[in-house]
Amino acid sequence: MASLRKKPNSRYWIACFTDGDGVQRQRSTQTPDRTTALGMARRFEAAYAMKLTESQARKVVSDIYEELHGEQLYHATARKFLTDWLAGKQVEMSPGSHKRYKNAVDKLLNFLAERADRDIAYVHKRDIAALRDKTAADLSPSTANTDLKILRVAFRQAVVDGMRLDNPAGAVRTLDDRREPDAPERRPFEEKELRKLISVAEGEWEGLVLGGLYTGQRLGDLASLTGRKVDLRDELIKFRSQKTGRDMVIPIAAPLLDYLKRHFPKDSDDPIFPKSAAAKREADGESRLLSAQFHALLVKARLAKPRPKDKNSGKGHSVRRTTSALTFHSLRHNTTSWLKRAGVPESVVRDIIGHESELVSREYTHLDDTTKRRAIENLPDIRGTAASPARKARRPAPAAV
Repeated sequence: MASLRKKPNSRYWIACFTDGDGVQRQRSTQTPDRTTALGMARRFEAAYAMKLTESQARKVVSDIYEELHGEQLYHATARKFLTDWLAGKQVEMSPGSHKRYKNAVDKLLNFLAERADRDIAYVHKRDIAALRDKTAADLSPSTANTDLKILRVAFRQAVVDGMRLDNPAGAVRTLDDRREPDAPERRPFEEKELRKLISVAEGEWEGLVLGGLYTGQRLGDLASLTGRKVDLRDELIKFRSQKTGRDMVIPIAAPLLDYLKRHFPKDSDDPIFPKSAAAKREADGESRLLSAQFHALLVKARLAKPRPKDKNSGKGHSVRRTTSALTFHSLRHNTTSWLKRAGVPESVVRDIIGHESELVSREYTHLDDTTKRRAIENLPDIRGTAASPARKARRPAPAAV
């Protein structure tokens, strides 16, 4: 029969009861109220006697919690918590980033199968480790590590919300992200390759290639540029990086400026590259369609081989991707290499390209436009017959239309 006792100098009652196997047990009730404590002791004894199922045990614990605190104990299944967590993240990030988060969560829910509908407390670190290894084998170690980092954030929130006592993803280590022996090494374009690329680039791709080469920015950010973000008078591009959320201010090099003057939109809210902006919207804010178009441009310039048609599945991060030595991101490598070769200080290079560093922080490094303009003017003019600096005589620019 359930009973109560107290330790010397303690306010709280201890529940004493016998479990279903006849073993004497004691549990602190964390309450000084004798009536409440005795009710808890009887529930403990009844629960052990019935050998409760998971849902029954949760109901008993929930009732006790409500009796103690005056409110119900919140709990959620892995599916419920992670789905709600994703919904909350949607307003905090770009569509492309949210899709990447959703992809990582979907992998876990599919991996857990019916266990995804059990309490989130039952997700174990061995589940996360097994999923990491499966993703690495099916896709790549890099994708597995990215998914793991996303799940760490999700389960950290579960700990904060009181859904778990620990973070199972935090106990799982990332994999050594070494390239496969036959994987091509990413590299910048050679000068002769750039000339081939420029020669076949038509329409918006001429401007996008020049933009990548003379600003060092990502394809998605360039595709999102509108007339309002380009100041022709002061020859500056101002925008917020989609990936890092960093506010960027980049002087415009002469070759890119010439293109922008010829293709500036009539309405300042219209995109500089309307077809590319539409392709990005069609891909839910991602740049995969544009990346495929750029690869086709590389094939046209005979700088890459055509990809098998069945590879373009449209499943994004759900299938293993083929890698190439040259991509649009290679232009970013070119810009960085050129700036450093010209003797531009590391802090200036990082500010232009948008690289973050623990050693060089924007909080402590403030670079004026003149310093960055001198750096940009050191970039060679790839349109000419010889690599000459993109420096030009300063002259008043016409006002933006």
